[in-house]
Amino acid sequence: MVTYTAKVIETIQRRPNTWATLRVGVFRSEGDAEEQVGEYHRNYSTLFNSFFHCTQGGKDYALYSPDYTVTRIMELPSCRDIGGEEPHSAGFCPVDFYVPRYIDREYTDLEGKRHRYRVNEPKAEYLESRTQRFYRRDEKTGEQISVEKPDQAISPLLCYSFGFVAGCIWGDDSSWKIEFLDLAEIANGVIKRDARFGYIEMPEGMSLKQAIRMVDFGYDLTDEVSYITMAIQKRFDLASGKMLDEDPFA
Repeated sequence: MVTYTAKVIETIQRRPNTWATLRVGVFRSEGDAEEQVGEYHRNYSTLFNSFFHCTQGGKDYALYSPDYTVTRIMELPSCRDIGGEEPHSAGFCPVDFYVPRYIDREYTDLEGKRHRYRVNEPKAEYLESRTQRFYRRDEKTGEQISVEKPDQAISPLLCYSFGFVAGCIWGDDSSWKIEFLDLAEIANGVIKRDARFGYIEMPEGMSLKQAIRMVDFGYDLTDEVSYITMAIQKRFDLASGKMLDEDPFA
């Protein structure tokens, strides 16, 4: 499986008492082989997790942040910037991206009927074909018989047409907030970001992927069940047990 990652290849300090900037290399990996396919400049001194490889429509892209106030789209493997947000003094500064992945599978029951199901963020074993063991009782002998039926992947590992970003508005960097990314038009260089969850804070010491659990999600955003579970940070008054809407120490 081909994956793309980003690594800092040079830290540049142009003037004293200013932020350093970064030369970031983009690397393509397949198996044990890795090669650099391009690079970009980031105008901030820390990369964070501001590069995320995803696939849409059979093509490879990356969400990335060359300017610390934007989320933009990189076409891969060309590393060509094809669109996204524009720099803004009050822009949302991304520090972590996450685009959920899934695989569709199909199993055959005892009557020979096929049943399709989806596995979100599958572990390695779900990418392989296997068998399911069923048990039935022989009508003549009463003996219990085990029967194995196929259970196999019917799609490659795919990405949803949406994702998440953690970050902050400039000046509100005491914690990372989680927002939604609509990636349905990523091929056209279009990203739509919104704060549909409200003002929610990601727990400290946790990655965005760790904070979002996709196990209850259905098939797409139009499905009757489109639930996710998020680990978020809340503050409480210990004496009363009351949840605090704002940081009392701010």
